Amino acid sequence: MEKFNNLTILILAAGTSSRLGEPKQLLKLKDKTLINIAIEKAFELTSNVTVILGHKSKEIKKNIENKKIDILINPNYKEGMGNTIAFAISKIKQQKVLIMLCDQPLIPIEHYENLIKLSNKNEDKIICSEYKNQYAVPTIFPTKYFEELKKLEGNKGAKKLFFKYQPISLTLIDNYSIDVDTKEDWQELLKNS
Repeated sequence: MEKFNNLTILILAAGTSSRLGEPKQLLKLKDKTLINIAIEKAFELTSNVTVILGHKSKEIKKNIENKKIDILINPNYKEGMGNTIAFAISKIKQQKVLIMLCDQPLIPIEHYENLIKLSNKNEDKIICSEYKNQYAVPTIFPTKYFEELKKLEGNKGAKKLFFKYQPISLTLIDNYSIDVDTKEDWQELLKNS
């Protein structure tokens, strides 16, 4: 598979999993933790992979199998996803970034590849996924948006940039888009995997 080394992949894995009651990063699907599934996919796409941890970072770090990965620990992870994205963007090298979540293991590698190919043809545009009638991650942001990403705060992610700049979106089947926030989500995901 072609590697796209003109981008960094950021895997967001800093949250507290409060509604689930246990670290979602360490849930196992077919004998692999969700964090390791995300890392494996990311490394198929690029050699520049960074995981952002926060809650239970020591425990999660011990479970990461790929030792070549860059790991950032956001000390202010409790402030939410916006804060974690801003923290991570300020630490990575200046090239476009693909933001993915560690708790969407059903997204096929082809979807990520298609996002990257679309981005390579539309260098200045935000390229995002679209499911359940909304724009969402995984999303690719060119460097021109980094200053705005660094200003994100609290629990608001990068959605406001979707409203400000018309992104190009790629449809993702709803069943693939399941992310794990609750025990019901996890059961739904297991049913669809």
